[in-house]
Amino acid sequence: MLVDSREEPPSGDTREPWYITALASMFPWPALITWLLVASQVLDGWWSVLALWAGVMLGSWRLLRKLPDGGMRDYRQ
Repeated sequence: MLVDSREEPPSGDTREPWYITALASMFPWPALITWLLVASQVLDGWWSVLALWAGVMLGSWRLLRKLPDGGMRDYRQ
């Protein structure tokens, strides 16, 4: 098994811009994505397509932010 015995990086360094952290403090990301997907089912026409597209893109972006930057370069699984 791979055991990481190094210290954790400082938590004060965030990669998010200020407007993203402000939005995250008002709305949790899973709830915002869920509401966009629900709105795509309720709305009609192009508004539905835009809400669905925004929900999928926002969800994909948030999931990609969870991936490590260097892969296995930092010896983490």
